[in-house]
Amino acid sequence: MWGNLSLRAAYSFAPEGMFVNAPCSMLAPASNYLLAILNSKIADYYIHNLGVIRNGGYFEYKPMFIDKLPVPLQKGKIEHEIKTLIEAKSYQEIDKMIYRLYGLNEEEIDFIEQYFNQ
Repeated sequence: MWGNLSLRAAYSFAPEGMFVNAPCSMLAPASNYLLAILNSKIADYYIHNLGVIRNGGYFEYKPMFIDKLPVPLQKGKIEHEIKTLIEAKSYQEIDKMIYRLYGLNEEEIDFIEQYFNQ
């Protein structure tokens, strides 16, 4: 699930029995693989280029933008590794793994990193 407005990607699992009282969207079924991709810098960059940034730098994470994200079909091969990295909060390592999944070269990675370090 994710909130409607945010400064950057902030996707999360919704615990069973959770109620939400604000605009939010969700995907089912959930997976650590999909969670890692959605929270990655490359996915956030891609999605930001589909929409418009609102006042204060907030982006509206509409499902119509999220639906357009191409997701590599390698889930089974790295699901356990991603779960371990999520539990360890190794977000930089997750980003590196996702960059490899999308086949980015060093120049492209530097571009994405600079985009988020502005």
